[in-house]
Order: sequence, then C-alpha cells, then structure tokens
Amino acid sequence: MPVNTQIMKFDSTMFYILPATFAPMIAFFIAVFWDRAQRKKSGKPPQTEKLLRPPGHSLALQLDKTIDSVIDSLLASCAFSALAGSCVLSLSYLLAAGAPPRWWAVFVVPLALCVLVSALFAIKAWRRVKKVQRLKLGLRGEQAVAESLGETADSGFRAFHDLPGGENWNIDHVAVGTRGVFLIETKTRRRRTGRNPQPAHEVVFNGDSLQFPAGKDTKSLKQAQRNAAWLSNYLAKKTGDPVRVEPLVVLPGWFVRISEKGNFPVKAMNANYLAHYLSAQPEVMPPAQVRRIITALDEKCRDVEF
Repeated sequence: MPVNTQIMKFDSTMFYILPATFAPMIAFFIAVFWDRAQRKKSGKPPQTEKLLRPPGHSLALQLDKTIDSVIDSLLASCAFSALAGSCVLSLSYLLAAGAPPRWWAVFVVPLALCVLVSALFAIKAWRRVKKVQRLKLGLRGEQAVAESLGETADSGFRAFHDLPGGENWNIDHVAVGTRGVFLIETKTRRRRTGRNPQPAHEVVFNGDSLQFPAGKDTKSLKQAQRNAAWLSNYLAKKTGDPVRVEPLVVLPGWFVRISEKGNFPVKAMNANYLAHYLSAQPEVMPPAQVRRIITALDEKCRDVEF
C-alpha cells in the first residue's frame, strides 16, 4: 500500500481512537466542575450559626486538600500516558507505512515529553499519598487525645480543639476548669525500632527532650511552652485577669518513662493518663473566671461553617 494511502487510513482511524481515549476523563472533569458550580449557586446550610472546631480540624482540611491533589495528579498522569499511547500508535502507523525518518520526529518528541510529564505527575501523586498517611496518623492521634479529654467532663473540664493561634499554626487542645487551664500538644509517631536497646513502645522523658527509639525530639516541648505563653497572654487580654496556662505534651500509644524527677515547665504523658492527671489537680480558679475563659475560647474556636 502506498505511503499516502496508509497515512490517510491512519488519520481516519485516529479520528475515532483519540475521542474514545479521552471521553471518560473529559466527562469526569465536566461533571466535577458542574457539581461544584451548582453547590455554590444553590446549596445553603440548614443553619447559619457556626460550629466549634472538632479535634484535628486543621489536619482534616489538609487531608482533604491533599487527597484532591492526589486525584488531580493521577488524572494528569493518566492523561499524559494516554497521549503517549497515541504517539506510540501513530509511530507504529508511520513505521508500517514506511514513512521517512523525518516524519517520526513529529511524534517522537511529544512521546518523550508525555512520558516525562506523566512520570513527574505519578511521582507527585506518590509523595502526596505519603503525606496523606502522615496526616491520617496525626488526625487519629488528636482524636485519641480528644477522647481522653471527654472523660474529664465529670471533673468540670471543658475542652476546646484546634484553637487557631495564627495564620499557619494552631493549638491542638485546651482544657479549662476550676483546676486550671491546660494546653495539650499532641505528638503522634509510628513505632520504629532503633539501634539502642530502648523498647519500641517506650519514649524517655527527662524534662528537656523526648527520646524515642529512633531519635530525639526537643522541639515539641519548646513548642508547647511557647504556645502556652501565647495562650496565657491572649486569655489575659480577653478576660482582664492573669491566666496561668500549663503546657502538656501527650503521646498517644506510647509508654512515657520519666528518667529524672523534677517540676518541669512542660510535662509529657500518655493519652490514657491524661484524664487522671487533669482530674487529680487541685482547684485554683473561681468559677466566674472559668466562665470568662470559656467564653473567650468559644469565640475563638467557633468558626466552622455548617
């Protein structure tokens, strides 16, 4: 068959193959954008009052955004893979038709670019998947601590979660009652066996650092102390009374062994011990001051749209 006749057959075949290849993806994108536009246009919440932030609210928002990024990257990778497949099919027609080598470049260069871009999007999706795993772990940790805080209600505590401190940081939990104001930073880590003989489930706390089997953490204690100072200053301005905030670092699922005794500025403990620790504290604040603090924290944390 002459080269021109073979290429004409190739052109008519690709006219049907290319739309069939991209039709499902195009239909999906149209459906997603149409649904978003309709919900923004006609969707109204059943109530206008905002809700308190739930445990791990910031992590949940990041998780949703990261999952969307994974889907977008996978779709882009599939799209460029389909384009690469079309280039391969085109090259096979040209080779079968005996086309001159200069015609191959029309598809060889796009083929290489499509393969490269598809691989980059696939790598991006994989990195986002790993981030999703970390976010899920952190979210479950904050939910575990929130569950422990729920047990302190009988002792008169009121718990607030994910209190926004600034544009890019938040306080995981705050417990308020006549026994004081406690700031809780949750640190969730997977268990990994280290080179030292330390058990895989144990973290050693000496007042200055948290020694995990696979490494040392000094930043978490400083972060909790820094955030407690900020919260103390914030509540003092909102209520008009000096407020002492005690910082705690809570590690869900870990056995915390205290290697040295002392009245440390930041205390570390397991999530299961948290409720017992808070309930055992002496009463230090009058109920009227507690109510003012609760009002200030409620105002700060009530920003979730229904």
